[in-house]
Amino acid sequence: MRTIRALLAGMVVAVAAAGAGAQEPAPVVAPEAALREMQAVQDLLVRATAEFDGPQQSRSIVILDEIVTRLENLRREGTLPPRGREVLAEAYELRGRAYYNIGLQEKAADSFRSLIQLEPPYALSKDKVSPKIVDYFNSVKKALVGYLAVSSKPAGAKVTLNGEFLSLTDFFPLDVLAGDYTVEIARDGYQTETRTVSIAPKATETLDVPLTRTSASAFFVTEPAGVEIWMDGALAVTTAGTLAPDLAAGARDKGLDPARASARTEVGGLSLGAHTVEFRKKCHEIFRKTVDLSEAKDYEIEPVRMEESLASLSLRSDPPGARIYLDGEAMGVTPKELEGVCSGKHRVEVKHASGKFLYDVVLERNESLTLDCPIRPSLAFLGVVAESGGGERVAADVQETLLKNLVKLTSLNFVPAPKETVDRVLEADHLARKGLLPGAGTDPDLIRKVTEKLAAALEVQGFLIAALPDEKLQRTAALHLLAAGNTVSDRFDVAYNEAASYLRFIAAVDQRAAVYHPWSGIITVDTLLHDGVPILRVAAGSPGSQAGLQPGEVIDAAEGKPIKQTADLLALVESKKPKDKIALHVKGAAGARAVDVVLSQTPQEIPLNDPSLLYNKVMMDLRQQVEGYPGTEAAAFARLNLAVCAMHFGDFAAAHEHLLKARTELPQRPGISQGTALYYLGLALERLGYKKEAMEAYRAAAAAKDATLFDNDGPAVAPLAARRGGS
Repeated sequence: MRTIRALLAGMVVAVAAAGAGAQEPAPVVAPEAALREMQAVQDLLVRATAEFDGPQQSRSIVILDEIVTRLENLRREGTLPPRGREVLAEAYELRGRAYYNIGLQEKAADSFRSLIQLEPPYALSKDKVSPKIVDYFNSVKKALVGYLAVSSKPAGAKVTLNGEFLSLTDFFPLDVLAGDYTVEIARDGYQTETRTVSIAPKATETLDVPLTRTSASAFFVTEPAGVEIWMDGALAVTTAGTLAPDLAAGARDKGLDPARASARTEVGGLSLGAHTVEFRKKCHEIFRKTVDLSEAKDYEIEPVRMEESLASLSLRSDPPGARIYLDGEAMGVTPKELEGVCSGKHRVEVKHASGKFLYDVVLERNESLTLDCPIRPSLAFLGVVAESGGGERVAADVQETLLKNLVKLTSLNFVPAPKETVDRVLEADHLARKGLLPGAGTDPDLIRKVTEKLAAALEVQGFLIAALPDEKLQRTAALHLLAAGNTVSDRFDVAYNEAASYLRFIAAVDQRAAVYHPWSGIITVDTLLHDGVPILRVAAGSPGSQAGLQPGEVIDAAEGKPIKQTADLLALVESKKPKDKIALHVKGAAGARAVDVVLSQTPQEIPLNDPSLLYNKVMMDLRQQVEGYPGTEAAAFARLNLAVCAMHFGDFAAAHEHLLKARTELPQRPGISQGTALYYLGLALERLGYKKEAMEAYRAAAAAKDATLFDNDGPAVAPLAARRGGS
């Protein structure tokens, strides 16, 4: 296909390219219907051009007529895009040439006149078009077009004819349709001038317009360059470049380093009077001054040297080794000293596999700030699902209420999940939000897989979904809390319009399950035969053992108060902290004596079924220990408790995976230890139907003579494992 374009005379092209550019009005934004019409017209143009270049050129005229009609309709509606104007001009040219070639010169003249009225500077290419047609076109054009040249002092003014942009001054004569015009010459900071002119065909009109200045210009130099200059609260310009050599001495006299100073930078078009100027640059103190511009002239503003404004930030996290992001930029891992931080407001993000810490901080100049960054698991709110039309109608209101109330959570980062991200992950596995809820019939392995993918995509450790049940009066929202990688959610019903109802849920979420408690290692028994509690057993290596207590001795007082029953001693121990000392009075075969016991702590299993616990939240907390402190005893005990939580949900496959790791990570010693994990591993294998492997685990557990369940003072593993293992 051959493309025919309008060619302007060389002089006109040069002027338009230099002057019209950025000052022209914004192009028409075509509506969808106009864009569809343009596509159809361009398809027609392909057909018309093929016919025009073919053996029967006249057949193109019918197609070109249709193109002209459709584009002129868009033009009248004001929706003709720039490309449409080009196509219309091309169609007029082709139609005029086709008419000329079949001898219909008057019709050719009509098309050429329409083309010139559309684009007065239009010219036919002498290299591509018959000289006869070019001469004929030019004869038509001479009867329609005159010329206009405009200059102004100063130059650079925008010229419009009857409100339509023409060019910037100064310009040589441009093609203009003959007629009467109102010419407007406008330049920022100068009074707009208006002239009337009549342009006759073939004639040239020249306007030389002096402009009267109405505003002031201010010129700035800053050290360094790149300083934003705000005039009366609005950004006016940013200094750039380097200082001209002839200005170096003056800048040096004002205390600036010419080598670091900016070029002389203008802010023009300023109204007369006082202006507030602010100089702003990142990592520098804001500098303010007032300038009085009382006359319409140029003002040289005194050069400004910006002062650096830096601070330092020290970040520590629990657990350590978390990635630091300052305003989204990676800054290393905790613990970290950040020097040379710009003063001002910053978003601090400290991210770890186990959670994150978010904080907005404002640093003052020369401030040194230390931030402790406790890593908290993050809970993503996935939205509201409804089981009825009534629920659908209130879903948006419920979501707004939930978000407003649940930001009060303190043990988790509560974040609304981006809908598009959640939809993308769920749709990849053909799953809806309802499919994550109990009773949906979704394969547990799919739930595990999808929640792990969601957790990675959203950088969270758990999810919350609100379900609106089918109620005659919609009042309830069932909040489903689901840990990443788990398969069954915890449900907590709230009355979504009652603030107190949310407080109960928040208290349940913010509750942390006890995984350690103070420990003495002294196991006593209540009898009616003693004034006090006899010691039944002292755990090996325990604080009681280290204090020299022996089975058979009787504890009759602690902290100067009588001990009547075991519950009294347990309550006293629970009221203390590890490393606290309790003073005991004991009686034995060798007589009475005082004993000081320095308490330690014992790991404690999560209860298998405790209605007060949200087990998914417990799992989020435990995973924080596992991922935050890998290789530590705390992580190993957390792994064991993750297995207990999985068994709570009947997910013995997940429990099996946790226990395989726990049996190697836990210590070999009395109390909660490898033997504990082996016993539970046997239970999980037995429930999964692997009888032989279960027996092997039980036999290994039976060999751990001092291992216990529940805590370090709990029942011994060995006899329980021996019975289940058949030995």
